[in-house]
Amino acid sequence: MNATPLARVLSFVKMSGAGNDFVVVDNRDGSIAEADKAGLARQACRRKLGIGADGLILIESDGQRQDADYVMRYFNADGSEGELCGNGTRCAAVFAREIGAGETSQRVATPAGVLRADILSGSAAAATVRVAMARPSPIRRLHLPDLPGGEAELFALEVGVPHAIEVVPDIGVVDVDRRGSAIRRHSVFPAGANANFIALDEGSGEIRLRTFERGVEAECLACGTGATAAVTVAHRFFGWPAAAPVRVASGDLLHIDCTGAAPLMKGPVTRIYEGRLPLPAPAGEADWRRNRS
Repeated sequence: MNATPLARVLSFVKMSGAGNDFVVVDNRDGSIAEADKAGLARQACRRKLGIGADGLILIESDGQRQDADYVMRYFNADGSEGELCGNGTRCAAVFAREIGAGETSQRVATPAGVLRADILSGSAAAATVRVAMARPSPIRRLHLPDLPGGEAELFALEVGVPHAIEVVPDIGVVDVDRRGSAIRRHSVFPAGANANFIALDEGSGEIRLRTFERGVEAECLACGTGATAAVTVAHRFFGWPAAAPVRVASGDLLHIDCTGAAPLMKGPVTRIYEGRLPLPAPAGEADWRRNRS
């Protein structure tokens, strides 16, 4: 007879970086196999039927490297792996200090390079964290005539991941899901891109930002790499200061400083809750049990 695979239990912490929410897991022991990570992200991040989040963050170790305290792997809600997530890196830093993987100042290895993260204040429940981001790429200017809602003049660049920026008078009236989805999947971005809509509010001195995020395939309440891209474009093309606050869709502020060699992003991290999620046995273990029965 066939044996039923034994369930595993995954311990996790749900965290938010300015409204960008994540399932964060300690995988330093390698218990989550590489083949299972994409499926775990899809299962855990599925809203209403899972924990619900924009992405899955795994804290891992690599004993071969001396340039980082730990490795951060980030998987989007659709299971695709992201090269970098700014808000996720801030959350990872707070969680890593909690589990003993890092101290107040950390070196975080990501596919986009090793980033420095500094926990400036707060506790495991709520903290302010600053991250040195990846350097922005050169900026391309694009004209797209075939978008829902009309043509667009876009600024395209990478901050670890690809971004498109459209400057609009009022982000409140933008159909972010429809227009953002069209930009994200446009043929000018072979790998896709996060679609950002920004308004330059001179009265408050803030840049207002809404983002349709690749891999989540929906609007997110915050995007750290998008905020960095927004300040970069505003400074280079619209005369804004190189250091500016960005008001994201959650209402929180991200403070971006592009005056140095690498942009600095500072913002809030909140621990929402912790829990345990039952998971089926890995595919290899299930096959082994069937062969033994």
